[in-house]
Amino acid sequence: MEVYKSETREVIKRFLNRRLGFHDCLTALDNALADLTSRLTGEQIAPLRALILENNNIVMKEMERRGPSPFLSPRILAAFGDGLTVADYRPGQMLFEQGESGDAVFHIQKGRVRLTVVSKLGKQAAIGVLGAGSFLGEACLRGQPHAATATAVGKVSIARLDRLTVMRLLGENLAFSELFAGHLLSRSLRMEEDMIYQILNSHEKRLARVLLLLADFGKKGRPKSVIAKISFESLAEMIGSSISRVGFFMRKFRKLGFIDYNGELRINNSLLSVVIQDQFVTVATDPPAGTLSPQRTPGRRGK
Repeated sequence: MEVYKSETREVIKRFLNRRLGFHDCLTALDNALADLTSRLTGEQIAPLRALILENNNIVMKEMERRGPSPFLSPRILAAFGDGLTVADYRPGQMLFEQGESGDAVFHIQKGRVRLTVVSKLGKQAAIGVLGAGSFLGEACLRGQPHAATATAVGKVSIARLDRLTVMRLLGENLAFSELFAGHLLSRSLRMEEDMIYQILNSHEKRLARVLLLLADFGKKGRPKSVIAKISFESLAEMIGSSISRVGFFMRKFRKLGFIDYNGELRINNSLLSVVIQDQFVTVATDPPAGTLSPQRTPGRRGK
């Protein structure tokens, strides 16, 4: 237990000193707990739970303390001139469709956009939800069609960046060039992390992680306690599960006080414990292993 305490304190110290990112911090805490569980005795469970909650509180208070940073500065916006237009999208409205050719890059100013792909056999899957500050549609810069369909989740404000203007500024404007390259690198690493997490973790843990990411846990600034309405079908597509399984775990999270949904979805900081702990709480209503179908329910292609 003392070794675990020392290891986790060092991890959190590195996180507080900004030498370790949020997701890397969670991974390190998770690995330390996994190493301990095989040697854990009954009398150590209570103090371990208290230590985990203490670590959670330190991490979350630090995330709340860090303020948001500006994304597109006024100087960058001014450089676009007439090459930038802003439009509002209603919930469910499509920005672009998979396979279409594009002539603009999009920047999310407010709200969220869901990316979905459809296979040749008609099977649909959600590959991610992008939030404010994200670019999308950059395949047009290489003359390639869109690899996914982008749809507004709730009300969204989008800046449309003309393709030729973007290409010009990438060569002339160092600040925009660094910003854009940093976004592409971050999203590439995030997609790689998502793929690994999808393969190695349970449906329950994957669902908890998606909810935390939708609430902006891990980004600079204070995480959102209330997020835009999202269907169980969309969540099932995002974690590669069935609607019934997502519904079961959402009810379980609500019963344990991790979330609340009644017209709006509220995420509590305590949900973080599902991601950090491998050995999660089992409640009396949990079904025996194998009673929930792991098959994915095909989604409907939205227009």
